[in-house]
Amino acid sequence: MPRLSCAILLCWSVHAGAFELSGIIRSNGAPLPPVISIVAELSPGQTHSIGQVENGRYRIDVPEGTLLALVARAPQWEAEPRIIHDAATAGALDILLYPAAVPEAALAQELLAMEKEDVAARKDWPATGSDAQARQHLRETDDKNEARLRRIIASKGWPTQTMVGYKAAGSAWLIAQHGSDAFLKSSLALMRVAATQGEITLSRLALTIDRDLSNDKLPQLYGSQFQTGSDGKTVPLPIDDPQRLEQRRASMGLEPYAQYRQLFEQDN
Repeated sequence: MPRLSCAILLCWSVHAGAFELSGIIRSNGAPLPPVISIVAELSPGQTHSIGQVENGRYRIDVPEGTLLALVARAPQWEAEPRIIHDAATAGALDILLYPAAVPEAALAQELLAMEKEDVAARKDWPATGSDAQARQHLRETDDKNEARLRRIIASKGWPTQTMVGYKAAGSAWLIAQHGSDAFLKSSLALMRVAATQGEITLSRLALTIDRDLSNDKLPQLYGSQFQTGSDGKTVPLPIDDPQRLEQRRASMGLEPYAQYRQLFEQDN
């Protein structure tokens, strides 16, 4: 049976060999803290540049063609780092800032634990051939996590960053991404709403949109979905309007397609 795969992971001007990025810092609830900083990091803890934040807007100079992360900070507040693959084509740069003491801390820990189970079930997946025991364990893990996430959504709604923090919100996304086709479709509707509030990373939303389209046998928009055949070769599923693929990917904060595709072709 073919296997579907995907991988994770502007306003600008040019001056003095750098790009000036700008965007909005928002909060869905409490007023923003009075002091917010914004930095561009080449790696965790390695700061390249420091920007300015005023009246909920930031401005920062970053180099062209360099992978980096925009990080907004404030005491006792948290924001997901925004990954920038190339400042010249970056998009979707508004940042959500929320109190680090999230209202559903216990739920956040549960979602993180569910993600660990998801990852562990896939860790030993056979590269070739079939493994009935591993396949059964994977199916049971996905079914259990989906059932629990369904109950969470019915009780509390979609787990947003403001509710559980960005790491646990990412866990909820991963569980939905690995759930049944019907559950993915119903979750996608909730993700789209969350995206209008900055509560889900657009790059993740793009992968879910692609998977849902591929499940429906329709061309994908962002080129994230690949299929591994019985011969072990991994090839992309059909892509709609390939000429505008890079533009669409950049608008969702995704890396260039050629770079992404290498993740799958290196094993061919």
